[in-house]
Amino acid sequence: MKPILVLHMVREMELGGIQSLLMNVYRHIDREKVQFHFLVNSKGVYDDEIKKMGGQVHYIPNITKVGPLIYAKNLKHFFKKHPEYQILHTHFTHYSGLIVKIAYKCNVSTRIVHCHNTSTNAKGLKLLYKKYVKRYIKKYATDLFACGNEAAKYMYGSSPAIIIKNGIDIEKYKFNKNIREKYRKELKIKDSEIVLGSVGRLCEQKNPFFLLKIFNEYQKIIDNSKLLIIGDGPLLSNLLNEIKKLNLEKKVIILKDVNALEYYNVMDYFLLPSLFEGLPFVLIESQVNGLPTFASLAVTLEANVSKKIEYIDLEKGEKYWAKKIYEINSKRYDCCERIKKAGYDINITSKWLENFYLKR
Repeated sequence: MKPILVLHMVREMELGGIQSLLMNVYRHIDREKVQFHFLVNSKGVYDDEIKKMGGQVHYIPNITKVGPLIYAKNLKHFFKKHPEYQILHTHFTHYSGLIVKIAYKCNVSTRIVHCHNTSTNAKGLKLLYKKYVKRYIKKYATDLFACGNEAAKYMYGSSPAIIIKNGIDIEKYKFNKNIREKYRKELKIKDSEIVLGSVGRLCEQKNPFFLLKIFNEYQKIIDNSKLLIIGDGPLLSNLLNEIKKLNLEKKVIILKDVNALEYYNVMDYFLLPSLFEGLPFVLIESQVNGLPTFASLAVTLEANVSKKIEYIDLEKGEKYWAKKIYEINSKRYDCCERIKKAGYDINITSKWLENFYLKR
């Protein structure tokens, strides 16, 4: 008996929160019963692993590059060419409205929209178009998913949605002293140095320049400190220029193509000064690792499963953030059982999704 095929749509299978969730689920489901395929805009670091697990990766040009009309034409052509995909699971935000409308017209029977954000940084005509296509979601989606209540409210209003917890492999993310020593040695970080860390795509949403400003102020208080950033994105070159301007080349480490999993152990504090978020995957990871964690008020309070996250207003400025970090002890805590009980266990998430797909 052939497995049920699920087509996931995401920008690319890069190192990001949505992608981490998808790969974690993919690794834990019974792939003899359910198989994942992906329709993406460009190549990503997970493509080879997907193929090794029996999946396929298809490519279609990004809507922002070719425009809505050509994108719609390409997507329609894809669905007509691949009638085997009867379960579509899209992880775009507003553009999911356009995607499920086209899928409906191409007779795709199950059309799942999964929201992972609570806002957008789009402006002008782009924002107007996003709002225009967003209205198609309720009309053409068969199922509404969200990472948390705030994301569900933002995307679907009062319409009921299923909350899918961003489950992780809890045992793998627990703090490990040996791994800490290994990677600190590789990165030439001394035992005595304090490391501020962040994980995420280097884009406007994640506010990386403010992150750098925070560290610049912190290292004035604690000279024996470094900043570890794990991620890549469109703002990388500009960020490198800013690091150079601030003479922080020897204090800031950026790792692009690595899985953040073991690097949480290197850090002493975790920062997420985002402009907006859904329910950030990285905050669940940082809490499991026991890291003292700081997030902006733009990040949903739902993420604070450990009740240990410090939320700070971005308007307070980088000096205030630096001072608050300095005042908090860097000692790790253990909240793994609380995380499990809250449902952020990948075994729970993957089994639920597997059963959901099998019933469609």
